[in-house]
Amino acid sequence: MTQHNRLARTGTVVAAAALTSVVLVPGSAHAYSVSSVPAGVVSGGELALDQGRGRLFITDNNAQLQTTGKDFIQSKRPVKPAVAVFDTATNRPVRKIDLSNQPGGLMMIGPLPIIPTAQVPDGIALDSKRGRVLVTNAHASGITVFGTGARRVTPRNLISLPTSHPMGAVANPTTGRFYVGLNGTDKVAVISSGGRLVGEIPNLYKAAFPDVDASRGRLYVGNADYETKKNNFVAVIDLRTNRVIKKIKTPSNSRVKVDPGTGRVWAASYDTGKISIIDPGSLNVVQTINTGTTPAKLAIDSSRRRVYTSNLQKKTITVFNADTGAILATIPTGKAIHTIVVDQATGTVYGTQHIGSRLTIVRPG
Repeated sequence: MTQHNRLARTGTVVAAAALTSVVLVPGSAHAYSVSSVPAGVVSGGELALDQGRGRLFITDNNAQLQTTGKDFIQSKRPVKPAVAVFDTATNRPVRKIDLSNQPGGLMMIGPLPIIPTAQVPDGIALDSKRGRVLVTNAHASGITVFGTGARRVTPRNLISLPTSHPMGAVANPTTGRFYVGLNGTDKVAVISSGGRLVGEIPNLYKAAFPDVDASRGRLYVGNADYETKKNNFVAVIDLRTNRVIKKIKTPSNSRVKVDPGTGRVWAASYDTGKISIIDPGSLNVVQTINTGTTPAKLAIDSSRRRVYTSNLQKKTITVFNADTGAILATIPTGKAIHTIVVDQATGTVYGTQHIGSRLTIVRPG
């Protein structure tokens, strides 16, 4: 049974062990309830929301070696690649999609593919209109595409791209194509909804996490230069030609999210804590926000004009005004949050707990 905290007068969570708490934002009418439920995974990776069907798809990234965000640790649980399906109406996992029946790949150590590793999913993209899911198996350099109703996959679902280290992915709801950042080969892979590699977009560097502006026919791609951290930008790609039309200088390791209401692009730098806001007309940075945190991923509630960042190392979620960039609240989560999504109908935010088996749920008051 869910336990309840007493209301925090100072706006902080009183007891980290409690499964439900209330966060009150001083000087405002905003309050957020924070709860935690089993996610159906061993280690929460990225997640995607099928809002119309009330389903979350959550990657279980329990690999042999897991990154804490600072270093690698050995997993204590057996590796069983899977995606959990979670019902947002009942707040329970309802099934798993078995991804274990795929040939493994080789993890890169420096420039060399050396360590045999399973196709463990991490990144995810969902095309709810066509009922298709794509996951990226970063360390094994594979991409897996399957239907939302699948129970298991076969080797035919796998696209193997050795040394590519695929990271983030996004679906274009207009065309049904997926776009995957290939960090190891400095490209973006273009994948059909049927699961075929139909093209690659070059002229990038350490491509990481993309997002799409379908109305303007653009793809924005951040880069993750983990080594020198000197060549840092957000690339703007014209999806009519699949060509890079501009590289916008940003702080290192910036992850992008497009505001569907305005087309403005929020690029959050995990390394520096700075957020660059890019105007879609001029394609220039028009505002920089210094958060002082470690923003891993963003989610935008376009109807309520809120932006959320999951701050991995700080174990918080920050709430911003989507129009002004003002910080409205910092919500303690008690656990490191990996990736977040927001339900546009209810404003509820869902976040996977990094190297954890639970799902954090944040509801606005």
